[in-house]
Amino acid sequence: MDTALQLILICIGVTIGFYLFLRSFTARKRLDNRMKTFLQSSQTTEESEEEKQPSIIKRFFSRIADIFKNMEFSSNTIKLLNEAGSSFKPEEFLAFRLITAAGLVLLTLLLGLPWYLWIAAFVIGFIVPKTFMKQKRKKRLAQINYQLIEVLGMMANSMRAGFSFMQAMQLVGKEVPDPLGPEFDRAFRQAGLGMPMEDIFEEMVERLPNNELEVVVRAILAQRRSGGNLAELLETMEETIRGRVRILEELRTLTAQGRMSSWIITLLPVALAAYLSLVNWEYFAPMLQHPLGWMMIFVGAAGNIIGWVFIRKIIQIEV
Repeated sequence: MDTALQLILICIGVTIGFYLFLRSFTARKRLDNRMKTFLQSSQTTEESEEEKQPSIIKRFFSRIADIFKNMEFSSNTIKLLNEAGSSFKPEEFLAFRLITAAGLVLLTLLLGLPWYLWIAAFVIGFIVPKTFMKQKRKKRLAQINYQLIEVLGMMANSMRAGFSFMQAMQLVGKEVPDPLGPEFDRAFRQAGLGMPMEDIFEEMVERLPNNELEVVVRAILAQRRSGGNLAELLETMEETIRGRVRILEELRTLTAQGRMSSWIITLLPVALAAYLSLVNWEYFAPMLQHPLGWMMIFVGAAGNIIGWVFIRKIIQIEV
């Protein structure tokens, strides 16, 4: 049992490492694609041999993804990938999850683990990529509040210096990094093609769901319909959002102890069970071998989850 637990931990570590490696690879690929799309180079370079002939891994991954190309994916998956800023297409993301799960199952087969651990390995390998994608989306969307302060100040100063609203949007698209910079650059290009500003900003809010960004968009659209000093409006919204961000940071500081307590209280029984199983298996074995032990584990796990949910609800304050 000690060896099996150690092997499970090794499998989880290998899966996470494999995903982090592929994530760094896709980040470089996404950067190259953005440079090719938005930047106009004055020099033409010859394609490298690697670009002409994709690697075996790339071709294998593409063929797996082509199997699911005609599948109809849920809007939640597409929305998750868009909000996370991922270069994965839905079929590629599904293929990546299946390959990760299959690789983890193959590892458990090579290690000679029991069959029920194959199922656990497949489930873990299939869920972990989506979990990391959700964390990436959360981290990306959390940057919007801080970037909005910079964007509004930049646009207000630009318009006071004589720039038009479209020129200010173009400046933001060039100077501000992801996620707001590319979105404003895209909006500028769409406006240049004659697309209505209302539709452009509505699509931006759909791609970047954020309360502060939605308020800014609504205010800009209302000002364009009714008129007024847009630079002054942008400065007012900048101060408002700066105050909201300051309050959110203070709340985050005040609830730090509660968040830490939720994790410690939740993980402490799991860590204690793992410690006892490794140090004294004969003492811990009845918990897994007797029906009374199964019932105690089930009740303890249910109570642990309920306690974690209640703590998270208490420390989650809407602003």
